[in-house]
Amino acid sequence: MLKKLLLLLALSVSTVRAYDPISVPNNRVGVHILDPDEINEAAKLVNSSGGDWGYVTIPIRSNDRDRDKWLKFFQNARRLHIIPIIRIATYPNSDVWVEPNSADLIDFANFLNDMPWPTNNRYIILFNEPNHANEWGGTINPYNYATLLIDARRIFKDRSPDFFLLSAGLDMASPNSPSSMDARQYYHLMNTWQPLWKSAVDGFAVHVYPDSRAGITSYKYEPTDKRPIFITETGWIGQPDLYPWAFSQVWTESNIVAVTPFILFAGAGEFTKFSLINSPAYSGLIALPKITGSPLLANITIYPNITLSNPPLTSQDANRRFDLRGGGIGGDISRWVEIMNNWFNHSSKLSIGSIEINIEIANNESKRAQGLSNRSSLSDRSGMLFVFPEPDRHSFWMKDMNFSLDFIWIRNGRVIQLSKDVPSTQPPVVLTPNNPVDQVLEVNAGFINKYGIKVGDEVRRR
Repeated sequence: MLKKLLLLLALSVSTVRAYDPISVPNNRVGVHILDPDEINEAAKLVNSSGGDWGYVTIPIRSNDRDRDKWLKFFQNARRLHIIPIIRIATYPNSDVWVEPNSADLIDFANFLNDMPWPTNNRYIILFNEPNHANEWGGTINPYNYATLLIDARRIFKDRSPDFFLLSAGLDMASPNSPSSMDARQYYHLMNTWQPLWKSAVDGFAVHVYPDSRAGITSYKYEPTDKRPIFITETGWIGQPDLYPWAFSQVWTESNIVAVTPFILFAGAGEFTKFSLINSPAYSGLIALPKITGSPLLANITIYPNITLSNPPLTSQDANRRFDLRGGGIGGDISRWVEIMNNWFNHSSKLSIGSIEINIEIANNESKRAQGLSNRSSLSDRSGMLFVFPEPDRHSFWMKDMNFSLDFIWIRNGRVIQLSKDVPSTQPPVVLTPNNPVDQVLEVNAGFINKYGIKVGDEVRRR
């Protein structure tokens, strides 16, 4: 009893900053895809007919955590106004998916916490149909899965309270057999053995197919308790044009956040019959009236802080916009712009450790957005200080940088972390501090070693 009480207290006091997705205008139309490169085609579907910020469900396997591949996916999601729902998975061993454990959760949480999520909520589905033995290492273990959900809350929320955790969709059509368990019995055993598991998740992923006992309304028989529901798999064999009817007549509950039919493109194989591309359902989904979603966007101060769908003007863009010609140094107007920016922005001095440097101050959205992008250089004892209205784990990335940098992460006037020799390579490097910061100082690569900067040094503006 004491153990359960302590666990309940731990779950109740843990920070939960993820917002209610129904509290803002929400385009609940989405689609399920299998490959990150399909996101462009998915956007054409879910954001058609007046829609914006639709959803995409996509699995990521533990042996496919390719940083560049998934960085590109999240960048495209922001550019295309797509809300990702990421279903984490292990990998198949013959016909059975390897059973996940807490170490897998840690690896996924670390990897996904470093991605530039487009929205404040970071939707994570915790694996897939565990009431099938072949989805869970060849066994059926409701206690194990319920315990893993509780571990997931601690692991993911410790890295960011913005993670919005969803329990896995169960197969609502499976009977009790040596290889499967009836979903209602599976939930019953979860509740009996680990009754606090529902406190560990923020919502429920559900799979609703017409072959289940209650058809495409089977989610009504799951223990969702009016909490957010994400229909992350649904569909008909051959995909007939039934979605306009289902959206308007069946899936009408206010707590249904997203519906992502399975699947946009299946290719060859067992899922071909569910492929939406070239099916009658595709045109119906395209024509389905949608709304302009308005999710809370992530506070990404990526380097520089740009919304990928609407990048700020560079000096070269300004030249073209205003049709400036000739003059200046060798006729390069952008060089004049750079010189004037440098001159006007050297507005303060800063002491760090035992040295004093000139700094440019980026203390509003537009200045932080521009940052040091497209600069040709930065003088030796100078830097740019990014000042934020409140502490957070502000992420930076090296897009449009022409030289390498050192990053000095600051909180309450003290250096709390150092990142050295961050290269200006492609694809751009993304950095996120381990703890919330209220200021970040960018200086030339080598500055930290040259001047002996260390964690704990005092930082003061003059």
